[in-house]
Amino acid sequence: MLDTFALPQALQFNPVLMPIEHDGVRLPTSIGQKIVRDDNNEVLGIVKSRYTPQPYAALWEPLVEGLEESGLDLDDAEIKWSTMNNGARMFADITLKSYNYDHIVGEKTALQMRVRNSVDGSLRYDVSAFIKRLWCSNGQARIAENTSVKFKHTISTEPEKIGQVAATWPTVLEDDAHLFNHMRKVPVERDTVQNFMTTNLCLTKTKTKVKVNDKWLGRMMGLWDTYSTQIGNNGYAFYNALTHYGTHVDPDSLRGAEVGNRALRQEQDVQALVRGKTFKSLIRYDDFEQRLAA
Repeated sequence: MLDTFALPQALQFNPVLMPIEHDGVRLPTSIGQKIVRDDNNEVLGIVKSRYTPQPYAALWEPLVEGLEESGLDLDDAEIKWSTMNNGARMFADITLKSYNYDHIVGEKTALQMRVRNSVDGSLRYDVSAFIKRLWCSNGQARIAENTSVKFKHTISTEPEKIGQVAATWPTVLEDDAHLFNHMRKVPVERDTVQNFMTTNLCLTKTKTKVKVNDKWLGRMMGLWDTYSTQIGNNGYAFYNALTHYGTHVDPDSLRGAEVGNRALRQEQDVQALVRGKTFKSLIRYDDFEQRLAA
């Protein structure tokens, strides 16, 4: 295994199932069991009785084996690790700068893989790839849906499947690069963006009414103004305003684990939005697919 891909020591623990106790009384396992780290006895969560936890190493090592079998150039790989809830969830962002799409997109890019997993069942094991803009810290939500390898928490993994799919990523992501170019050519007006942001991200619901969260809308339109100034009033600026929101959280307004939970929720919200019919219609995605198929 390449040294770069060594699992951090903080993630090399075993998750252990233990019974739940209340006032000194052990509760039946049919109610659930707690997941405990074997290295420091921290409780990571409560799971159903049939859940079988796996240590991160059991899934990470076959993943690395699959990536090595894929033929991808991993020599210049850079990995950014992060965890949530004392290690109950883990994330690894793997950047491969030897694969870039600068000649198509017209800016510095690289292939990035994102791995996420959990030992408490709160996240499904997921490996995906996308194009990363290197001049900013935006992660890119994929509009197409065909570069993820997903597994349930089973006892074994499938490194061969990972390797086969990962080998296709550099070519598949070229389509994304051409899509970015397409989006640059699709004009989008500020009013259109404001209506989209209002409807999809900036409404606050109460028992009696729905109202616009003006503070949040102001923030979202500020992102549009920033990217439209840099890129132009087009679909690519619109897309980048959304992915900026999806990958940045204001930590000053949240506490502890709330930051990570909010970040994950925003990322999932944006992924759903850019794959939705409304956004695809605004960027004329059908036109792009037709030209791609021709």
